[in-house]
Amino acid sequence: MKPSDSPSSSSQPDGLVTKLASADLSAMATGLASDPQVNALWNEYADPGLYTALIEDGKRPSSVRFAAALVLLSKNKGRFGNTSSQVVAQILATALKENVTVWTWPWGRLWVGGDPVGHLGRVFLEIGRPAVPALEALLDDTTSRDAYEGSEEATEMAMKHYRVKDFAAFYIARILQVDLPWEQNLARRDEAIAKLRTQIH
Repeated sequence: MKPSDSPSSSSQPDGLVTKLASADLSAMATGLASDPQVNALWNEYADPGLYTALIEDGKRPSSVRFAAALVLLSKNKGRFGNTSSQVVAQILATALKENVTVWTWPWGRLWVGGDPVGHLGRVFLEIGRPAVPALEALLDDTTSRDAYEGSEEATEMAMKHYRVKDFAAFYIARILQVDLPWEQNLARRDEAIAKLRTQIH
């Protein structure tokens, strides 16, 4: 905080952090602007600068920074777009790695179509090339990500055997505008991801 900040303004971030820390991140990530928590937080703390400061504060817990990013994305897209691209990409990549959203569909359906990148994956594409390093760090992560809603969709998506590395690779390919063909066989899919990796640098 700046020395000129008043005591009342300096206490605002702490109050916001407390509420962000106790928020249901899964509901926020899936609902965004339609989630009551997001609206309640914005009604009480409508200063976009507070959220930007928390997002860019590396000393804050990753969950708090992710929650702040979700609120700002929902309520002030312009300010969100002016926040450090690399920082936002890292926060979202961490959320993907740690399965903070619980549901996978906000990250997209990848090769299935419909909404291939989801509303969270789309952020990586909007950031573009600066998002690639954070995503590249996930290319070895074989942790499963297949929690989709609906019995039919859940069954269909489970058969794809999506992993964290598949989401990262899919986004990178979109950003670099290179082809990453669908491979049901995991070994062949890993070969395609390895080939993609050589095209990054």
